[in-house]
Amino acid sequence: MRQVTRKDTLLCAFMVRLPFPEVRSRPPPRFALPFRPAPVVVALAVLAVHGRSIAFGFTGTDDRDLILEDQAFLVLPSSLWRVFARSYMHVVDATHAYYRPLVTLSYALDARWSGVDPRGYHATNVALYGIASVLVLALLRSVVPGRATAFAGALLFAVHPALTPAVAWIPGRNDTLLAVFALASWLAFARDAAQPSAWHKVAHLVFFAMALLTKEVAVVLPAVCIAHVVLAQPDDWARLRRSRALAGFALAWAAIIAARVAAHPPGPGWAPSPRDLIANLPLFVAALGKVILPVHLSVLAAAADVPLWPGVVAAIAIGLSTRLVPGARVRIVALGAVAFLLFLAPAFALPGSLVLDQRLVLPACGALVAVAEIARAAEVERGVMIAAVSAVAAAFAAITFAFEGAFRDPMAFAREAVEGSPRSPLAHFCLGREYQERGDDDRALSEYRAALALGPADVVHNNIAVIAMRRGDWEEAEAELGLEIATHPGYGKAHYNLGIVLRHEGRMGEACDAERQAAKEAPDDAAFRRELERDCGR
Repeated sequence: MRQVTRKDTLLCAFMVRLPFPEVRSRPPPRFALPFRPAPVVVALAVLAVHGRSIAFGFTGTDDRDLILEDQAFLVLPSSLWRVFARSYMHVVDATHAYYRPLVTLSYALDARWSGVDPRGYHATNVALYGIASVLVLALLRSVVPGRATAFAGALLFAVHPALTPAVAWIPGRNDTLLAVFALASWLAFARDAAQPSAWHKVAHLVFFAMALLTKEVAVVLPAVCIAHVVLAQPDDWARLRRSRALAGFALAWAAIIAARVAAHPPGPGWAPSPRDLIANLPLFVAALGKVILPVHLSVLAAAADVPLWPGVVAAIAIGLSTRLVPGARVRIVALGAVAFLLFLAPAFALPGSLVLDQRLVLPACGALVAVAEIARAAEVERGVMIAAVSAVAAAFAAITFAFEGAFRDPMAFAREAVEGSPRSPLAHFCLGREYQERGDDDRALSEYRAALALGPADVVHNNIAVIAMRRGDWEEAEAELGLEIATHPGYGKAHYNLGIVLRHEGRMGEACDAERQAAKEAPDDAAFRRELERDCGR
């Protein structure tokens, strides 16, 4: 071994004193996406699962009345403002309590580029549901810490089977459009409570007004917003309730609701009834079951055909999880429960037992808030969470894909309606109408009789009268039309058909009276006016 000399020692000392830069290990540069991936993935999930519905046709139910047979009105330039002057269900009754001008406005806008081609209307439905799903993501992020949990909840919303009618059924748009406006208003209020701003206040009130012009259930939105701040932002609530802003919001809410009522006052018999709400309490349990355990889906269901056990299981599971999972914030679970119940209450406070799954869009948002909070508190390992969410999302997507085929065409819709809910009068009516359209009057009459045996069904007597007219049984036709007009006095087609019957029987004066009434009840129907001018001179 060589001996270390003095020269070597000096050289080492010199090298130690040299100002060499310190060499540190640096992480490799990370690729930065020019956008936030979570909203894009959620929107793409909607497109992947529901995109094929764009090629579907009309179902022959409300879309026949609201779109196909209303084309003459929808394509008019004046329809863009005249939608605010008529009832949503104007075909059944010109004074019908439903007032949803923004939904009809969306049909009018679609009619300008799609006409009677259903693909344009379906494309709008898919786009609106994508927007609603992204807003659900924003809502979950605002109340549940952890981006992964919020993303998982929004992804499940995007592919949820029970919400399929809101996308695949064109008239289901009213609930999707409502969700877009209501969620935007909800988020704006929460943001204003945290960071007061004139822009937040204006956005909240504008979107609230738009939600109220989309569907009546939006009337509960102020209560949901207050519940959100009280339960999810208690410090902001303490500041808000001491300020003048809360009184300002209350006055603005009251003014918007009063303006909505003044624009289209509800008729007699449409006031919410505590008796009906109590009678329909089991439907809250059934609705929870459809959101948490979507095992029994239907396009048009009677309450008697909706099982309660999934809802019971879901309620017990959520209740036990809230108590047993350490760290689960009861106030956030309570917020989800309040939103779920409030958004369902208006529909269940009205008479009738028709269960429409698209009504679950906003209530599902509340249920997801509760479930996401429990999932966050469980602190499941990342790998396990990814596997669980992927499995549930894949199962939901598969169920949705299979169920969505029921909205492909009128016969598929009608058959699925009867199979899913054999005790639904409306389901039998839809199937009867499809048989009638195909010329199978005997099967049509059988379904119509089944509908009447189960309870009131929309305009079924008018359709029986049309079959009787085709068979030359004018006496039966007049009797059926009399029953129809007694049930739906504002149904213009019944008056028009009665005019045909009376004219055939030689009762010209009465026929003209019936035609005048038809034109009065359906002022936008040009055919009624032409017949009146031709047969009665004016």
